[in-house]
Amino acid sequence: HELVECDLEFPRIRQELEKLEMNELEQVEATIEKIQQMTWDQIYKTSSKTQKRGLNWEPIAGQQTAQGKTIASIRISEKFRARVCRDGKLMRFISFHPDHDSAYTERGGESL
Repeated sequence: HELVECDLEFPRIRQELEKLEMNELEQVEATIEKIQQMTWDQIYKTSSKTQKRGLNWEPIAGQQTAQGKTIASIRISEKFRARVCRDGKLMRFISFHPDHDSAYTERGGESL
């Protein structure tokens, strides 16, 4: 029951963090604090097609990293999502999507 650790060191994430508006950055920080108090089991349980709640972990069909790890989307806010993957106990952030829908269509981060 190990807690999840967040990795925001992917180069694209570093660049995107600098471009976020203050309220978006605060939402990211609050989400990371929440994630770091959860286990992977708890994160997976937030996935739901019928009941949108919490992080709402959603694997994205057809998106994988170069190492074959599934890329998923998580909720930062109602309209703001992030693309992430699991690497052991780490949740590696790949990209931020303040417009929500682009999280499902965009590529990038697959070199992780």
